[in-house]
Amino acid sequence: MTASTTDEYQRAADAIAPIWAELLGTGDDRITPSTDFFAAGGHSLTAMLLVTRVANDLGKSVPLFALVENPTLAAFVAYVLRAEDATAVVEERAPDGSTTQTERLLGYNEPTRRENRNQRFEYYYANAIGSAAHAEFCEQVYGRNLGQHGMADFGQIDRMLELLGAKEGDTILDLGCGYGLISQYIAEKTGANVVGVDLSASAIAYATGLAESDDRLSFQVQDANDLTFPAGTFTHIVSIDTIYYAPSLRDLLRRFQEIGTADLRVGIVRTFPIRTFTADTWSPDRTELATLLRELFGGYDTVDLSREENAHWKKKVEVLDSLRDRFAAEGNEELFEFRYAEAAYEAGIEQYRYMFVSRTA
Repeated sequence: MTASTTDEYQRAADAIAPIWAELLGTGDDRITPSTDFFAAGGHSLTAMLLVTRVANDLGKSVPLFALVENPTLAAFVAYVLRAEDATAVVEERAPDGSTTQTERLLGYNEPTRRENRNQRFEYYYANAIGSAAHAEFCEQVYGRNLGQHGMADFGQIDRMLELLGAKEGDTILDLGCGYGLISQYIAEKTGANVVGVDLSASAIAYATGLAESDDRLSFQVQDANDLTFPAGTFTHIVSIDTIYYAPSLRDLLRRFQEIGTADLRVGIVRTFPIRTFTADTWSPDRTELATLLRELFGGYDTVDLSREENAHWKKKVEVLDSLRDRFAAEGNEELFEFRYAEAAYEAGIEQYRYMFVSRTA
């Protein structure tokens, strides 16, 4: 480098390093030229914030893949210096307008939002199972009424069970089991014992009734972020659309290891909205979840469920529209709005959905 380019590089590094430190939650003195953004705890959401900050604070247009391909501070700064000038990035706002979409997702598990969400789910589980209109909704959307709230149909569940290889004599933890009906389905398909946990007392009250006639099933009210099982309890852990509720994904996966056997297998199904995951700039291998599964479990296999996911939300809207009057006739307008507001919002966002199944560590 010439003296002028060295000075230019240093100015850029001095501007970018504090942004890295802020987003990674570390001190400026811990960010060095060799610091790897992702190894230091960065992931898809923080990466999006970084490229937005670079555009707005430094006036440089940097795509997400540039950070993926140049993850150290030194390499990223060098890329930024070659990048074209950018106009300020105006990110789409969250539905209530209070924050950007990315900031909203980063604050998804703040205490107040967690409590509000828990109250909504408690309302749902106290009311949905008694609604004939909701039962018909589940029949049409999922193929069978198990009081489902999430996005997984039976094809996805069966595929996960096939990859996990659970069998009679195994013990499976169903994280966020709801009414326990999917837990019951898993037990029937595999012959394994299934322990379901959910934060909703109403859901577990219903599930406990199922366990009275099937000794393979048991259910407990537990917070997924405070699992109290003894070490080595589970051979398999299943998380279907529940991993979003972990304030620390690393802590949750480590807890899985603690309560699992030495050959524990974990199956996780989750969705990545386009605002955090795009076909051009991202892949399942570049998510925080993938990074942690490689580190803690030695690897994983994935199944792309994106096409089904996008069709799923559109179908939910169509079916709910057709059942609006039936919900109203039951006096379940609030239950209808609970389902419809979510479906209408998500149907307008391109979704990327993946199944991750861990290998043994």
